Amino acid sequence: MNAVIDPDLLPFAQPNFQADPYPYYQVVRDLTPVYASPAGVQVVVRHADVFRLLRDPRLSARQLDFGVASIFHDSMMGQDSPDHARLRKISASWFSPARVAEWSVVMTGLVDEALDEAARQGGMNVPDDLSFPATFGTMAYILGVGTHEAQTCRQATLDIGRALRPAATDDDVAGAHNAFAWYVSYIQELIDHKRRNPGDGMLDAFIAAEAAGAMSSAEVMATTTLFYAVGHLDNSFMIHNGIRLLIERPELARAFAEDSETRMSVVAEILRIDTPEQFVTRYVTEDIEVDSVVLPAGEVALLMLGSGNRDELEFPEPDTFFGDRPNVQKMHLAFGGGQHGCAGQVLARAQGDIAIARFFQRFPHARLSSEVEFANTEFIRGIRSMPVSV
Repeated sequence: MNAVIDPDLLPFAQPNFQADPYPYYQVVRDLTPVYASPAGVQVVVRHADVFRLLRDPRLSARQLDFGVASIFHDSMMGQDSPDHARLRKISASWFSPARVAEWSVVMTGLVDEALDEAARQGGMNVPDDLSFPATFGTMAYILGVGTHEAQTCRQATLDIGRALRPAATDDDVAGAHNAFAWYVSYIQELIDHKRRNPGDGMLDAFIAAEAAGAMSSAEVMATTTLFYAVGHLDNSFMIHNGIRLLIERPELARAFAEDSETRMSVVAEILRIDTPEQFVTRYVTEDIEVDSVVLPAGEVALLMLGSGNRDELEFPEPDTFFGDRPNVQKMHLAFGGGQHGCAGQVLARAQGDIAIARFFQRFPHARLSSEVEFANTEFIRGIRSMPVSV
């Protein structure tokens, strides 16, 4: 039988948990591999178990009730094989190393524009002025669309994220309904415009795949919405949180700026120490034994990426930030894993490399000019405001 623990050890709705969930994860990891949460989900907390279950075909995305986000069932995020593989193949070539080298040029230009403006102003709010416009602008360029609704898209994405978590309120769900309604209308406008004015972006490739019978119109809509809505979210947090962490560690910031060989390990450690999306959700199609505990069929499982990334059995001294942590690039969980592993992870690493390195190359003595304002939930880690003086 599964372990039932009382009182609630993962109080998702509590502000203290949302601000810093990692001590709570530690308590549960020490007690049980699978925690039956009063929120009605089975929570998997240990690195080895999360790593394995991300790749287990008995866990389904398709059979989940996505609720307000049901549109995503027509994207690769909401499908299992073989439809997942079919949809993923269509977009995969857009994130090959060769293509990412192209997108890196675009990203570099956007970053340099933001840094030029910061130099003129003597500072910047990193989330608003650097990490969001650079990542969103790059994704819009890849899709072959404009950025004229950038701020509306950003808010809609945040509204959607608030509804896709255990502690979501009725107001959160209502906000997500409104956000999806806006997205559907907006993305349809983009698709209609592209049909009349074809180009060579990823959205054009989706439309061509629809014409060839490889995608349905619903899949074009859902996949475009997925990339447009969330293609910037985690990468943006990675950048501004990485800058925050390195401002606090000037020697590591200097090494990051000067030595490109160290950067991928540091980017991986940034993602490990405070993982942008704390969990992925799956439906359990049959009983699965997890270290002598049963993950029951018919249940919803949260695979806690954030907890696994702080598991001391995989990462010694897990609450300490190390720029040279061994094996972190291979074993961190921030990109998920298996068939649903992040399709844009090569781009994400490149964006972290570019934005953080160029920031510290340009502003080696940057410092925080006021307190960081966080915007965390139990699902998404976020920073609302991070002013820096340069």
